[in-house]
Amino acid sequence: MGLGPKVYTEQMASSVKAHEMRQHPAVRTKRRYSWKTALVAYVFLLPTLIAIALFSYYPALSALLGAFTNWNGFNPPQWVGLQNFAQAFQDPIFLASAKNLLIWSLVGLPLSLVPSFVVAELIFHLRSTRAQYVYRTVFVLSFVIPSVVTILIWQYIYEPTGLLNHLLISMGLQSWTQSWIADPKYALWAVILMGFPWVNPFNLLVYYAGLQSIPAELFDAAAVDGVSGLQRIAHIDVPMVLSQIKVLLVLSIVGVTQNIVVPLIMTDGGPGNSTTTPVFYMYEQAIQYGNYGYSMAIALMLFVVVMALALVNIKYFQAER
Repeated sequence: MGLGPKVYTEQMASSVKAHEMRQHPAVRTKRRYSWKTALVAYVFLLPTLIAIALFSYYPALSALLGAFTNWNGFNPPQWVGLQNFAQAFQDPIFLASAKNLLIWSLVGLPLSLVPSFVVAELIFHLRSTRAQYVYRTVFVLSFVIPSVVTILIWQYIYEPTGLLNHLLISMGLQSWTQSWIADPKYALWAVILMGFPWVNPFNLLVYYAGLQSIPAELFDAAAVDGVSGLQRIAHIDVPMVLSQIKVLLVLSIVGVTQNIVVPLIMTDGGPGNSTTTPVFYMYEQAIQYGNYGYSMAIALMLFVVVMALALVNIKYFQAER
């Protein structure tokens, strides 16, 4: 009795598959090898994952829960709910630090982004490739200088007998001399404006890489159409490196929000609280006063701000796609 067409087809498919497996045993070996490779990768990744969990995620989770407690670092924490957050919004020092952070962001962010872009443009449009390399190297060399050294140098520049006042005196502007970081009227501005000419090496490299990715045909077409330098920058360069600008903007906001080294070393948050930032106040509450619960509440608020900015950035990129 003959087999039906369906049964016959299934048997033929099974026979072909069995034949292929017999003819190609490397298929089974490859599958076993891929599983072994994956297992080895998991084994080597496991210590790193454990370290990240212990030293990154666990402290962050502890701070998240500790923000709702009253804890001095020794006694068992006491649950206080939203009391720490209510205290923060009634704390004049915290509110002053938030105001300082806002001013720092509005002034510091353009200084972080614009000069680096201008220098990247100048370097990129040099005719000589060798000259581009030399100038790029000169600006990036500041990477090797520790930030603490830079801060101490600027602290000396701002001293009453420092370089800035000597320069003003030599120009006949004695009346302009000040105790720049000892006067509450000028301390915050002095700290924000340190780092002249405000060229960030990392931002410079990111901009330069973005400019290099622009097709040369666009520049040739712009030259044929008689587009001037400023028009080319406005209509070609800026739109083509807009993704880099957005990323650097978010990174700069995060950097300003987490800025603690400069006020800690240069002014210790003073004079008064004129240069205190929220993250410096968080450090001060925890280390000097032992108010760990309150400091973790401040940290959680900073985390929410940074996370909100990151989510807005991600959503914007998704909208562009």
